[in-house]
Amino acid sequence: MPEDVIFDKAGRPVDCSGDVWQLNHAGESIALDWTRLADLPEPVRNAALLYVRERIEDWAPQTVQGVFYMYTLLANCRFFATGYAGTVAFRAFDELRADKRAGSPELTRFRRWYRWAAILELPAFDKAVWRQLETVTIGANPQGRPSRKKDPERGPLTDGERQALLNMALDERTKLPLSERVAILLGMGLGANSGQYALLQVQDYFTESTGATKYHFVMMPRQKKGHERERLAFRQRAIEPEWAQPLSRLINRNRGIADRVYRRSTGKKRPDHVAIPIFMRGSVRTDLTPAMAEYGLHLTPSEFTELLKRACRHLKVKSRSGQPLKINQRRLRSTFTTNLIMDGRSAQQVADALDHSSIHPLKHYEFADHGVVPSLDKRLGEEMKRIAGAFLGTLTERASEAARERQASSRRSYFDREHGCGADLGNCGNSCQCDLPAPLACYTCELFEPWIDAPHERLLTQLKSERDQRKKSGLHPRIVAVQDRAIAALEDLITKIHARDGVAA
Repeated sequence: MPEDVIFDKAGRPVDCSGDVWQLNHAGESIALDWTRLADLPEPVRNAALLYVRERIEDWAPQTVQGVFYMYTLLANCRFFATGYAGTVAFRAFDELRADKRAGSPELTRFRRWYRWAAILELPAFDKAVWRQLETVTIGANPQGRPSRKKDPERGPLTDGERQALLNMALDERTKLPLSERVAILLGMGLGANSGQYALLQVQDYFTESTGATKYHFVMMPRQKKGHERERLAFRQRAIEPEWAQPLSRLINRNRGIADRVYRRSTGKKRPDHVAIPIFMRGSVRTDLTPAMAEYGLHLTPSEFTELLKRACRHLKVKSRSGQPLKINQRRLRSTFTTNLIMDGRSAQQVADALDHSSIHPLKHYEFADHGVVPSLDKRLGEEMKRIAGAFLGTLTERASEAARERQASSRRSYFDREHGCGADLGNCGNSCQCDLPAPLACYTCELFEPWIDAPHERLLTQLKSERDQRKKSGLHPRIVAVQDRAIAALEDLITKIHARDGVAA
């Protein structure tokens, strides 16, 4: 075998001398336990060992972990107990494909590994089998994201849920640990992934002043961009002054106690290379390799998620169903995305805010309760002919519903909070399914047929009241203005109705 110590993509050493290889990873510990592959024939296991050693030098630790996971599934295939005769036959791939735990990533990794081994003419690998594997179409995994985002327990928060959570997090009178308060505010306000928050360090927050105005920024570490190591590239993100106050206090507190936490855990002085994170743990991690000692005081991504969940439990926020609200950073990121889309941002702007390299991932943000249709361009483009601040529909009489051949199912209504009941507003003239959120989106659609005598003014008053409440609560301007298009269109409609009544009089 080659040397026992190799160097990964970041130039850090990886000890490959034993049965367990621990990779250098700032998040959850990644350990490759080769005893788990004891059921694989020796030539197959040796090919796996050699392949992983080569890939450690070029791939991120999580990608290497994915290959090893494929091997653990492969080791469970009955083929190696009943059909192996010195060659890994196509049947092994068939059995792997039948395993519900193996998706397209695992199947693709198997095929690439087999191709590599066959080209090198390693024992147990046949070029004929490789060529047969190349004829197989490996489809993309069925994505659960669209359905998840329609799930009231897993999808984006409603306006009411979001507002309640943010109000409580901003209210200094609520009993909430400082780290949990900051986690909620940054989690909602920046829409990053949990791994990015776990990597934040105290120096990532800074301020700039222009005249008497102070601006607050966080340098958010980038992920999944092919960089050699974590915290090599950042995106500068502005944050609200209301969030900056608790964030600054948390940073000052962490700076004050980091040395004490480190000494209590290790009995030693904290070295300069051990960073002070924004989200800091109460003891030094013992599962990191020596090369990753910098992150000894950092939370892992899953621990950051637990921080959010504890905060939500402490705040006792209720969901739309009246049950305790359940959150994780994925939900907050989806909510952040929804707000941007509902605010009329282009696909490119939304992708940039999420730090995506393209707009392709936005196809997953399709959920009816927040009015996002499969194509952002379709939602904002010519098909719906939506124009901010203008009512485009056709005024109608309630009594003409039958003459217009409108069924009762075409009626659009809203819940009147003042009167505690529903109220019809008009008909939808669209014969096709529409996923836009009724009735607010209806007022900016040319196919809407509002009734002249419907309670549009009561709806307008209700929307303005809700907007004022959001503003008084100190919410982000984007959240405050989330219904401004509907408000403007309603005002335009009411003006048209008054003008019509004036002519009739």
